Amino acid sequence: MTCAVTVLCHLMLVNFSPLQTNIETAKRNVDAVSNHEQSQSSASLQTHQSNEANDVHEHHFDEQWFDIWQRSFTDSMDFTVKQFDGWFHSGDSGAKQLGEQAHAEGRIQLAWEPRSEDFADTDLRFRIRVKLPALEERVDLLLSDNEDETQDSSIRAARDTADNNRDQTTIALRFRPDQNSHYSFRVGAGRRDQLYTRARYRDALAFTNKLAMLYDAELYYFTRDRLGAEIGAAFQYDISPRHLVRQNNRFFYRDETNDWFWRHEIQHLYSINNHNALIPHLMVEGLSQPNYRVEEVYGGLRWRSNTIRDWLYFDVEPFVLLLREDNFSASLGVALRVEAYYGGNSGN
Repeated sequence: MTCAVTVLCHLMLVNFSPLQTNIETAKRNVDAVSNHEQSQSSASLQTHQSNEANDVHEHHFDEQWFDIWQRSFTDSMDFTVKQFDGWFHSGDSGAKQLGEQAHAEGRIQLAWEPRSEDFADTDLRFRIRVKLPALEERVDLLLSDNEDETQDSSIRAARDTADNNRDQTTIALRFRPDQNSHYSFRVGAGRRDQLYTRARYRDALAFTNKLAMLYDAELYYFTRDRLGAEIGAAFQYDISPRHLVRQNNRFFYRDETNDWFWRHEIQHLYSINNHNALIPHLMVEGLSQPNYRVEEVYGGLRWRSNTIRDWLYFDVEPFVLLLREDNFSASLGVALRVEAYYGGNSGN
């Protein structure tokens, strides 16, 4: 399995947004906001970092085989990216030095998600982003198993409902007018092998030093599904240094079926310490046709830990899933995940 995942990730290259275990880092990474947008919302939210100093502990372990694998994988991906980036820079020494900064970052997640209706349900997820300095940090090469970045933590059974057709491998080039632009544009392929183009606007607004909103709007066109649109808003409230509440709302318009798909979710992030967190959350999804009705209800309690290595995460999430197609009979289960990051913010 490890070899298969390695080969897969070398062949396919999308924006990744790790959900870290402490509240301070979670605030900086809400819903895959870009670095500039994160800084706007996080500046008013990161006021308690010193209160957590007593809980910070560095990892000092002897190097193991998985450390060697992670470092080798990172070096291998970065070497490939530097070669690719070299196609775009000129021959002067300054451009070559800039090309040395090219890198790839991403994650690989393996999960077993047994539940009462499907004891053998498994999941493989990946997100990879390639940064190309030769293109002035305005163009990224992205690849993901799922184009819906707002459902990174959902189990497979919850993502497959409502005929959303979004759980598909996607590869794209993302362009921004400048590094700090709120606008981005993509061209690529995904969702049942369709070509598509997408335009997105994202921004953040801090109402107070505890309350912030992150919002976005998208317009896209797929060759078979035709026109589509999304709007979303996430509100987050910093209760205390260890508690944060986040409420997400999202609406998807589908031209193919002329209806709206909607999702509402609330999460409570509780930071136990710098390497462990509890995240209870509740999600409701539905459609606008034939009427505005609920199609799915999902609730879970996620424990997330990276006590072994900073780049290696383990999740245990008991959950309950209720689907309209099953007459909302409760399906009980537990998700067991292992997730590895490389490049970028990964470390030992």
